[in-house]
Amino acid sequence: MAQRIAYTGAPVLTLEQVAFQCRAEPEDLQPDLINLIIIPGVTAQGESKTGAAIREAVYEEYWPSHYPSGHALDIGQVIAIESVLVIGNTGEETEFAGRFQLIRGAKESRLLFSDGRPQGALRIRYRAGVDLQAHPGVLSWLLMAAETAFTHRGMLIVGQTLSEVPSSFVDHLLADITVPPRF
Repeated sequence: MAQRIAYTGAPVLTLEQVAFQCRAEPEDLQPDLINLIIIPGVTAQGESKTGAAIREAVYEEYWPSHYPSGHALDIGQVIAIESVLVIGNTGEETEFAGRFQLIRGAKESRLLFSDGRPQGALRIRYRAGVDLQAHPGVLSWLLMAAETAFTHRGMLIVGQTLSEVPSSFVDHLLADITVPPRF
């Protein structure tokens, strides 16, 4: 499983976008609640639901020696490979100097080693994040989730049950970036 190292991109929603979605003025909302709780929360929820990076971030994942060239990366919406390290038998890591290619698919990305996969385990670092211009449904999902969280914030804080918007409608907005199960 890939590990997020750090977010590198700006938050995917702004206070102004959430205010517009909630049909309110930005100054009428609770800016700290929106910026520090709701926007990060719905972003994490979308990333968890899809297996794809929504806000741009750096990820790192470990490939055991049996993963072949062309194996899918764990996180969807990969933008670029930053480094490939070969892990030696004693744990030392050396930068892979050979050629590799990122094959970007609609949902998954694959790492192909042009001259053959290096022997041993690998540590791969890459940047990933969704292009909201190419996937406007993701933005719609995020805004609906933010509006729901803000509108029902009292229920969320005290832990009461909050009904979801029917998934048959909402989940289709994330379908373009949802990484298929691999098990």
